[in-house]
Amino acid sequence: MELYCSLSNVVPEHPVLSPVSGCVFERRLIEKFVTETGNDPVNSQPLTVEQLIDIKTSPIVRPRPPSATSIPAILKLLQDEWDAEMLHSFTLRQQLQAARQELSHALYQHDTACRVIARLTKEVTAAREALATLKSQAGYVQAAPTPTIAANPMEGAVGVEEAMDEGISGPAEMTEELVERLQETAAKLTAERKKRGKKAPEG
Repeated sequence: MELYCSLSNVVPEHPVLSPVSGCVFERRLIEKFVTETGNDPVNSQPLTVEQLIDIKTSPIVRPRPPSATSIPAILKLLQDEWDAEMLHSFTLRQQLQAARQELSHALYQHDTACRVIARLTKEVTAAREALATLKSQAGYVQAAPTPTIAANPMEGAVGVEEAMDEGISGPAEMTEELVERLQETAAKLTAERKKRGKKAPEG
């Protein structure tokens, strides 16, 4: 049983039933008519859009247009569909290639970052080791007796031996000449430590 619209006499795509007249209409046509007039088109009774009742039917399969009824027209349609599929496939291949390139760049950047991090970690470790070596050397130099590394070691050693023999242990008993030698020695040791500190990371 087929339903026909009471306005267009055509099988409706979205059939609805009017509870006022009991007729079937195409939804878009009856909604437009009711919006303009507010009445049922069959008996002119008051009708609103909310009163329309949907009719559930199986979907309508529209016949092919007359241009697709001949073999050349069907071949043309098939050719168009094939061309569309080929274009779609080409677009997908382009997107896949772009995604591969982006992935390759991302992996290269990740590898480069890992290499840089490893190199920086190695440099930091070497710097820490050099700093520890300098600290230990500085402590050793400070703990060592300074007169033995003086500019004139023989005179410094003689002065220390004389001081030890005479029982001089405090800085108040030192002569001005000995104080000057100690200051010169300290300055030379400081300069040597600075030089070693600059050369230690390279070793």
